[in-house]
Amino acid sequence: MARGKPSRFPALAIDEGGRSASELLDDLLPLAEPSATEVHDHAAVLEVGDPAQLLELASDTALRPFLLCRLAPNAALVDPGRADDLAEMLRRRGHTPKILKSTEHP
Repeated sequence: MARGKPSRFPALAIDEGGRSASELLDDLLPLAEPSATEVHDHAAVLEVGDPAQLLELASDTALRPFLLCRLAPNAALVDPGRADDLAEMLRRRGHTPKILKSTEHP
């Protein structure tokens, strides 16, 4: 493993340039670090099984514009106005997204 700050995703490999997958993901899709608690109405979130999948998706130049920031090692905030388009693009790439929609509360 490369020297420096420890990887948040120790199971992920290091690339040819010596950068860990977590460093690559930090560059492609920075972690949201709000200074105060935030609540977002009608947010769209992409959740994957493991951080390597999120790195793969964030590395795809066609999918990257849909992803706004990372919420956790395996979750990203999606542009809510484009969530359905992202789901369709994922399907075309052979992924099987599970779409959950919240119900409106009075």
